[in-house]
Amino acid sequence: MTNNKSQIKKILFVASGNKKGAGVVSSFVQSQFDSLKAEGLDMVLFPIKGKGWRGYLKAVFALRKLVKREHPDIIHAHYSTCGFVASLATMCMMHKPKILVSILGSFPTHNAKWRRVRWAIQNLWDGALTKSERTRNQLGLDIPVIPNGVNLDIFRPMDQAEARKKVGFAPKDKLQTTNHTYIIWCSNPERVEKNWPLAEAAVKQLQITNYKLQISLIPVYNKTPQEVCTYMNAADCLLLTSDSEGSPNVIKEAMACNCPIVTTDVGDVKERLHNLEGCFVAPIGDLSFVIGELAKDLEKTLAFGKRTEGRKRIVEDRLEISQIAKRIIEVYEQV
Repeated sequence: MTNNKSQIKKILFVASGNKKGAGVVSSFVQSQFDSLKAEGLDMVLFPIKGKGWRGYLKAVFALRKLVKREHPDIIHAHYSTCGFVASLATMCMMHKPKILVSILGSFPTHNAKWRRVRWAIQNLWDGALTKSERTRNQLGLDIPVIPNGVNLDIFRPMDQAEARKKVGFAPKDKLQTTNHTYIIWCSNPERVEKNWPLAEAAVKQLQITNYKLQISLIPVYNKTPQEVCTYMNAADCLLLTSDSEGSPNVIKEAMACNCPIVTTDVGDVKERLHNLEGCFVAPIGDLSFVIGELAKDLEKTLAFGKRTEGRKRIVEDRLEISQIAKRIIEVYEQV
């Protein structure tokens, strides 16, 4: 494809459609879809229903039929598995679209998935991008790094007392004598890779060393973006304990709400939170070490006792969703 923006008219998004609760696809996929549509592109969404290779393979023929009907210029697949589905669906087509794959998350080098994804980027797909420098370095390939953007119209600071009332949190005591501390964890505890048990263990350790604190760890999931924003404004801290991430949206969304953050060292969080007061990234280590470090960081964050300047950092780093959309379009033009 030549570097002529006018030739890029229609983009077909392919992504997992197994999301529970509000929406069909992941919120970051839907947000990116909407932001590209706002930039004037004709957008089509193909959510893949079903889990595992068997579920994804069932989608091949439906996707092939959709491609023949819609004639997209580019298929933008989210996650490598969707990229392989797109490749199968367009096999032997006379006029097949280009395939661009967003590599999400991170993974150990030199394992089977690493070899498979590297091979596909170099031999099968027309282009790829990733969400963090860490993942690009793991792959060892020169591909664009474009983190997910955040919608600053949705995720914004609001009055904490009002937010706490809306979500049912106890109001703060002005004398700071009987405050109840609320730590939110934005995912479904059933998602193993998000590591809910680590969050529970870290908060339990914090409670042991600070027995006077009244602490509630609240999982927030199956909520609309607007509801998540309210929780982020109500909370004293957001905790992320994932084993693997690319560019976790929840971190940037919390930053946009000026919510203090404690997180494991995954994806690009260290870059995003570098020297941001009230936010801490726990170093990597064995389980007991990480639990202890997360507990210490939670204690420091709660002692900070203020909102952060995270939103200012988001603006400075040009991570607003429309700016990210323009960067993605630049990649489309080069595929």
